[in-house]
Amino acid sequence: MKLSRRRPWIPAAIPVLAGLFFILLCPESLEAIPAFARKYGVKCYSCHTIPPVLNKTGYIFKRLGYRMPPDEMDGTKPAPKISELDKGISWNLGNSAALLAQGSFSADKTGGEEEASSKSSFNLDKALLFLGGALPQTNFSYFVEYKLFEDGESGLEQASILYTGGRANSSFFGKAGRMLLQEGEGTRAAMMFNLFPEASTLLTSSSPINFSLDQAPVGVDGGYTWASPFFKRVLGLSAKVTNGVSADGSEILFDSNKNSKDFWFDADYWFGPDGGVTFMTYNGRKDQVQNQGTPDEFTYRPTIRRYGLFGNYLFFDKLDLLGGSLRSRDDWKDTFNGATTAFTVNGYRGEADYYLQRGFALMGRYDRLSQTIAGEPTARTATWAIGGEKALTELGNVIIRATYSHEHNTDPVSGSVSTDKLFKLDLRLMW
Repeated sequence: MKLSRRRPWIPAAIPVLAGLFFILLCPESLEAIPAFARKYGVKCYSCHTIPPVLNKTGYIFKRLGYRMPPDEMDGTKPAPKISELDKGISWNLGNSAALLAQGSFSADKTGGEEEASSKSSFNLDKALLFLGGALPQTNFSYFVEYKLFEDGESGLEQASILYTGGRANSSFFGKAGRMLLQEGEGTRAAMMFNLFPEASTLLTSSSPINFSLDQAPVGVDGGYTWASPFFKRVLGLSAKVTNGVSADGSEILFDSNKNSKDFWFDADYWFGPDGGVTFMTYNGRKDQVQNQGTPDEFTYRPTIRRYGLFGNYLFFDKLDLLGGSLRSRDDWKDTFNGATTAFTVNGYRGEADYYLQRGFALMGRYDRLSQTIAGEPTARTATWAIGGEKALTELGNVIIRATYSHEHNTDPVSGSVSTDKLFKLDLRLMW
């Protein structure tokens, strides 16, 4: 049944307004810390602006194989070897295991050319178990993420073993297993993890050939990290070779008969107090089922290409400005005997995050995509969002957030137009 477009939003907005009021007034009374903070006796802000958003220290921590960068690296003597960074810190379950849980209230209104719908709900968004860290006095480390619940599913999301060699100012690593494609690599504007509930549309949008950078394939990863004294400047290079995705866009995990492998490269340069630039590229191939379920159904293997440039800078430890662009060019065929043309996307993003105080931020962002299939009109998607979030503990491990997003989308294949308006209030707990 078609629902009226005039349904008032005031009842749905009341919990969101109450949440914002709670953000402003709730005392910091809870006590708990996640695993890495427990291990080193620090607060979450040592590695994050607000979890899960990494700062420069958090980026270096990950590049060193989940080891804290040394304070004494002033350039007057050789930097410590990787295996020496955790000297004196023993392994135990308490400093290597963590649990994340998130629940929310959401009110969603979608509209299209034929119908509109509205709904509101209380949700258990996710419950995740993490195991990770460095093996003491060795060059090895590991990371595991298991979904207890997310999007109605459970199972292993990540599992990798890592070797990091060299010294703290000049190190290299090799990793194998299942890993997020666009994970901690990248400066903040290129990271999937951010202050909003979802990553930037620029990074997560799925093309008509069922491909997105938001995936966790099986493969190998290698890289090099250089740092100046006191880590004032950091250069990170990374490259992955993975199985990629199958015809339906899901990751190829086991028993793959895919002959070609997908390639991903990332170069990051951090400078100043907390700014940086990132260049990334992806090149791969996947099976594609076109016109599925019709007499004209056929399959082919399009080539996928992504090229992106991103940057951010944190002014006065308060205002974080982020921006970037991503270009896509994928092979496209309308019919089996037709010519192979191209599906292209030019996308841009901008974001401003203002930190009123440590653990309390207001944020706004805008994403715009221009999508074109050769010979067809250009389809445009625009998304903007605003929000606020606040840590409820001094340690930064309990966070409440309220956001509103608005997306206007034109499908590049059918040309249909839709809109989506979403209020969301969520509470995230990390132990």
